[in-house]
Amino acid sequence: MNSYDIILIMLLIFSYIVILSIGVGLGYLIWGKNASPAYDKPSSFLKSQGKEQKNKEISIDDTKVVLGLNTDNYIKKFDNMAEEKKVKNNISSSVNKLKNMKGK
Repeated sequence: MNSYDIILIMLLIFSYIVILSIGVGLGYLIWGKNASPAYDKPSSFLKSQGKEQKNKEISIDDTKVVLGLNTDNYIKKFDNMAEEKKVKNNISSSVNKLKNMKGK
């Protein structure tokens, strides 16, 4: 590459930067900061947007009592759901285990 090619490449890069700057400046002058219209923030993305939402109050009735539940149709996956396992580990046994591991 000779000096003429280098000057030509630098001129092209500089002209791209100048044209981009002019475009950004004109866009800022014409449209200003508020180029996009202001939209209201959506309350949700559900289909009921825009409709009045009726919130039901939660009420607890102490007089209702459940006497029985039918669980015959459910699949039983485990025999014992809460199996307890008692392990006697204390600090001294943990320290001894670590000492044994270091020795290996």
